Amino acid sequence: MGQLWLVCYDVRDNKRRAKLAKLLEQRCERVQYSVFECPLEERLLEKLLHQRWLVVLEIPEDSLRVYPLDARAKAKTRVFGSPPPYEPPDFLIL
Repeated sequence: MGQLWLVCYDVRDNKRRAKLAKLLEQRCERVQYSVFECPLEERLLEKLLHQRWLVVLEIPEDSLRVYPLDARAKAKTRVFGSPPPYEPPDFLIL
C-alpha cells in the first residue's frame, strides 16, 4: 500500500462532478459525498492527478484538494457516523 491521501473536490457542473467522482471511485474509497481516501504511491497519485482527474475540471471555477495522511494522522482519525478509515486489502483475487 502507498501513502494514504485525502482527496476533496468542489465541482460546480453536474456532468464534470459525476465524471470526476467516477474516476476517483476507480482508485479510491468514497467516505463522504465529495471526499475520498486514496491509498496510492505518490508517483501514481501525480500521474492520476495530471492525466485523469485535473483534465476533467475547469480551474478556477472548480477545485480539487489533496492532503497526505501519514500513519500517525490516520491512527488519530476520529470517525463518527460512518465506517472507519479505508484499509485496502492485503491482496485481491481476480
